[in-house]
Amino acid sequence: MKKYILMDSEYCSMGRWISVIVGKKLGMKLYEGKDLVKLADEEWLTEDYLKDFDNRIADMSLEEVKASDEIKKIHQALSKAILKAVENGPCIIHERAAGDVLKGHADCLKVLLYNTSMEHRIPRAIADKTYDLEGLEHDELVNFIHREDHKRKVYRDAISHHLWGEKESYDICLDSDVLSREKCAEILIEAASDCKLDLEECAQIIKSSFDWTR
Repeated sequence: MKKYILMDSEYCSMGRWISVIVGKKLGMKLYEGKDLVKLADEEWLTEDYLKDFDNRIADMSLEEVKASDEIKKIHQALSKAILKAVENGPCIIHERAAGDVLKGHADCLKVLLYNTSMEHRIPRAIADKTYDLEGLEHDELVNFIHREDHKRKVYRDAISHHLWGEKESYDICLDSDVLSREKCAEILIEAASDCKLDLEECAQIIKSSFDWTR
């Protein structure tokens, strides 16, 4: 069984809902940025500071973020927090390049959650009380969602060789629009659990299905 799920997700792809359900079913604690800040235990690194930093990099290019000494300092602190989270037991860690920090751990499942329907993402963004988006026009909402995704992308890409959103960076990629949030949760629960297939039975099925003499 995988002990740790490292999830990157597009904004409003239902990542938090899915993580909470999966965590409850598998006994895994969910760590987001605010939780990692507490684990980091650095006086200068507060939740407000991290929010401000995220908002600033949303308007910066990848090259600008890479050149920033600030992201190196923040990532170093959050990386220590991620390692502490793992020491505390099975968990789900959302974003913050956790896949790169824990790249040497074989018991991790690296996940990308995305949603191919912008029209379904928009009402979720409006409903997110973290931001006041009431009254924004359609194009403004689309731009806002892209901006939120940009934050996540440039953070990881600035400090990692495993790029945010590219399939090669993950063990499993799920479209929550096609599959539904419930099916995504179900798939992750199964993917993190031990394999139930009988290997001898599989060998017999393959042997009877193909003519290896041809």
